[in-house]
Amino acid sequence: IDVTVTDGNVLTLAGERPAPDVTGAVWVRQERPFGKFAHTVTLPVLVDADKVDARYEHGVLKLTLPKSEAAKPRKIAVKA
Repeated sequence: IDVTVTDGNVLTLAGERPAPDVTGAVWVRQERPFGKFAHTVTLPVLVDADKVDARYEHGVLKLTLPKSEAAKPRKIAVKA
């Protein structure tokens, strides 16, 4: 699985599922697709691409996408 973040807010997941190798079987119906895939998602905020973390455990891909400092709200002091 390849995970890329471009332009600060475009997440792309790409990879390839291998075809199952079952000898002597005749498929009536196969519900798990195989081959190359790519999914692109536009995120609602800018992401710090250097701090992105991706973990794949027990068949689950977990992504940690911290907000960029530019996207975080700042408190502005009001001078009177």
